Amino acid sequence: MKGNVRADRLPADLSLTPTPPPVTVIQEPLDGGLPLDPPPLGAAPAPQEQGFLFDPPPLGAAPAPQEQAFLPGLDPALQGPAPLHLAGVAPYGSWSAPSPAERRARWWRALAAFAIAAASVIFVVAIAARAIAARMPGVTAEAFAMTPVSRALLLASRSARDGAAAKVLVAPEVFARWQGSTPPPAIRHDGYASIRGGVLFTPDSFRPTGSSYDLLLHFHGNTQLVRESAEVAGLNAAVAVINLGIGSGAYEDLYAQPGVYESLLADIDRALAQRGLPTPRLRRVALSSWSAGYGAVAKILELRRGTDTLDAILITDGIHCGFAPEQPSGLNTLQLASFARAAQLAASGQLLFTITHSEIDPIAYASSSATASYLLGAAAGHPVEREPARDAPPHLRLRAAEGAVSKKLEKQMIPTTEASLGGLHVRGFRGNTPEHHMAHLLQMASTVLPELVERWREGGDPLPQGP
Repeated sequence: MKGNVRADRLPADLSLTPTPPPVTVIQEPLDGGLPLDPPPLGAAPAPQEQGFLFDPPPLGAAPAPQEQAFLPGLDPALQGPAPLHLAGVAPYGSWSAPSPAERRARWWRALAAFAIAAASVIFVVAIAARAIAARMPGVTAEAFAMTPVSRALLLASRSARDGAAAKVLVAPEVFARWQGSTPPPAIRHDGYASIRGGVLFTPDSFRPTGSSYDLLLHFHGNTQLVRESAEVAGLNAAVAVINLGIGSGAYEDLYAQPGVYESLLADIDRALAQRGLPTPRLRRVALSSWSAGYGAVAKILELRRGTDTLDAILITDGIHCGFAPEQPSGLNTLQLASFARAAQLAASGQLLFTITHSEIDPIAYASSSATASYLLGAAAGHPVEREPARDAPPHLRLRAAEGAVSKKLEKQMIPTTEASLGGLHVRGFRGNTPEHHMAHLLQMASTVLPELVERWREGGDPLPQGP
């Protein structure tokens, strides 16, 4: 009200104060972030600075013009500013799909490039095959009548076999499969592998063509001598040699335990795999022994489960037994029962059973000559009269035998008698000294092994499975 006095004693103006004009407050984004009050949905945002818009128009749509264009019927104030573009640069999203004609042209160009590359490879292979053929004897006209690729494969396979330069082009096993054959495994022939009670050799004569193999399992004797004997005879088999002691009792005791023989065969499979034979599979077995080793063979024949294919038995001066006066032969035939059954099978041609013996009489037990005569009679069903021997085997000098016996004491194998019934062969040799006895081991490559080599080369009938 008018009439009030101010502090300076002057009258105060109490008239109405005029209302100030409205103030528009513009809120900027905080720290470059979102505005405090975002625009309503659907409204175009006002750009802070001139720049590009990163929301491309739909594919195939006409690009927005540089200037502001208002849509008819819509308030221009509600329309956002026109998007900005660089001069002379097509707006984002202006790609268009190629035409069908352009797609066909691209496809034909790719096909032509592939054809040129394939033709180049075939041309190079054909030239290489012809160059190799010019250096290889025995290429027939039929080979040149083949297609270039087939001819190249054939020549490269021969090159891989013969060690020619083309061996590096293709792996030999690939061509072996292509030709329908299996490449021979890479077997180690040096040294040996340890097995239970002995060693396993893969001699130079052992050349399996696949995973199947034959086995010579020998009991008692110099290991290197048995290996060299197999090589000299040309036996294509793995060779295992078991040594357990001097007398036959050690061999009988061990192999009288069921399953020991089968466990040994499994051990041999493992050792052969280590020496390069893939997935070994036993085909045929030949049991061999010298002197006291016959004890193992007797028990194996008695107790084997028949999971193996026993095809041959080779005994060199070594089958013995006790005496039984009540028997017509005077021998304890129960100790010879397993050998007698094998002799009957051999006489019928079902396996090879060959025996050599000396003239030694041990006195305390039956000689190898007496037991051989008994086995001949057991196989024939009556006593068999032996004939005088005709030919002496060749005398071999093996390197492994140089330290086994003195040259002055080394004995020749002089045959005396012989008899055969089917696959059962018995041969007697002169001599009754330890050196004569040793000669049966030293000369096994000229006496018993040639018969086995011949049988396995031609293929023999194996012993039926079972005990």
